[in-house]
Amino acid sequence: MSLAQKMSGLPIFLAYSVVMEEEAAERHDELADVMDVHNNPEVAATFRKLAHYSRLHAQEIREQSVKLELPKIAPWDFEWEDGEPPETADPGAVDYLMNRSKALRLAMENEQRAHDFYAVISREAPSAEVRELAAEFADEEQEHLDLLVEWRKRIPEDEEETPFDPDPPHMPE
Repeated sequence: MSLAQKMSGLPIFLAYSVVMEEEAAERHDELADVMDVHNNPEVAATFRKLAHYSRLHAQEIREQSVKLELPKIAPWDFEWEDGEPPETADPGAVDYLMNRSKALRLAMENEQRAHDFYAVISREAPSAEVRELAAEFADEEQEHLDLLVEWRKRIPEDEEETPFDPDPPHMPE
């Protein structure tokens, strides 16, 4: 049974949605911390903004579910298709020379996966109510993606290239 088919009612769907946004916020904060450690404040600020937006979205979902009792699901009991929530960035995709353009591309990939997650649920969930709300969430994720595309267009072309590191890390062979 696919994850979409397990979304039998709004409480389970909203529980997954809140956790997905909270996990995205936490991962963005972690990535911002890494960028701070590597003295990359512009990219750190970008990740902090993304974390803020994820928290806002999680709060909106919580407000939608105020009249429902969401199930308590242990972290290890979430059955994400890829083992991680769709909107979390892979820490391996981040490096200390990352520029804002690359950070936004990574965020765009996250938003695309979130959109796809909700789009599948909007087609395959057994509950019409869940399908309808998932379609709305998919549209919201598309709006987020469109905003990131516009944000990325405003970055000067000279920021597209990875900066030169005169003292790269030394890796033993």
